Amino acid sequence: MRMPDAIPLSTYLSTIEITDRDTINKRIQRGIWQLGIHIVNVDGAKERWVNIAEVIKWAMKNSSHAA
Repeated sequence: MRMPDAIPLSTYLSTIEITDRDTINKRIQRGIWQLGIHIVNVDGAKERWVNIAEVIKWAMKNSSHAA
């Protein structure tokens, strides 16, 4: 099964068990995540969406690769 490119923010939060949307807002404010790249506004949608592919790139870039 193919992973979707983006999912609604509420789905992302429930999947990774974060209950506070402020966590995401703080990442945006600090420049850790960028609007239009990691978080996107979708026309006609009631909430922002998370670009899963970009979040995975961010996570891999910022992870320790210790063996």
